[in-house]
Amino acid sequence: MKSTKKFFRIAVTGALAMSMLLPNSLALYQAKVKADALYLRESPGGDVITTLSQNTVVAVLNNSSSWYKVVVNGKEGYVSGEYLTGTTTTDFSVGNGKIVCDTTVNFRSQPNTSSSVLGSLTNGTTVKVIGVQGGWYKVSYNGKTGYVHPDYLTFSGVQSSSSSSGSSSSVITPSNNAVSYTGTSEKRAEVLEYAAQFLGTPYVYGGSTPSGFDCSGFTSYVFANTVGTIPRVAQSQFDATTRVSLEDLEPGDLVFFGSSASSISHVGIYVGNDTFIHSPHTGDVVKYESLSGSYLSRFQGGGRVIFD
Repeated sequence: MKSTKKFFRIAVTGALAMSMLLPNSLALYQAKVKADALYLRESPGGDVITTLSQNTVVAVLNNSSSWYKVVVNGKEGYVSGEYLTGTTTTDFSVGNGKIVCDTTVNFRSQPNTSSSVLGSLTNGTTVKVIGVQGGWYKVSYNGKTGYVHPDYLTFSGVQSSSSSSGSSSSVITPSNNAVSYTGTSEKRAEVLEYAAQFLGTPYVYGGSTPSGFDCSGFTSYVFANTVGTIPRVAQSQFDATTRVSLEDLEPGDLVFFGSSASSISHVGIYVGNDTFIHSPHTGDVVKYESLSGSYLSRFQGGGRVIFD
């Protein structure tokens, strides 16, 4: 199977989001990623630093615009704020930070100015930041755990205490719900990007609209609104499309499952790297799935609609 390098920055609908509201702008607080994957960028809309997975907790430094300035694992950058949600988690890997002050700053036992002082940290001291609580950084230093006010700590130019995988990728069709990858056509990118906006949409038997999809309702809706109309039901889609082997699948091809070629019971859209997007079954939502296990054993072939 062809391996297509890709990175996702995909919105997950409110069905997967917590009901917690995010704090007001300019207040340090913690939040978590509510998308399958989210780009951390050098500047608002700028180059990609890395990709954050769903439920990654970040420290939000500034949310005064739609692009939130955050830090996680020692990496400081910007994310689209619509893909973050509140969390009660206080302990997470923020990364190594550096004390910035005129002389020294108090290292306190609790996140407030009335708590006892554990010690004084001089300008330029590197500390390990292990969380956020009450608008303060939770810090580990010299065997002690305490708190430092965010006015006196920076992550710029400090070596990360840990690293996360990810790299930059050129975006073929940038948008708020972009699937970004290299090596395939804009038509295929259009299909994947359009499909991604429905992540989290509930499965509805017989459904073929954004209020709810069954498997073939989802694929037929996506194709009808991008590159062209295909039949409504899975078996008819299989019969009407050009067969593609497992090894020759390309992003944007359909993938079909069933007990035989004449008994197709499920369909999805291949996105590359042994992954497809689909509307699985009652009680589930549109999501990405690995083409492995029972899906691989029931795979009856790919269906090509886009020829390029």
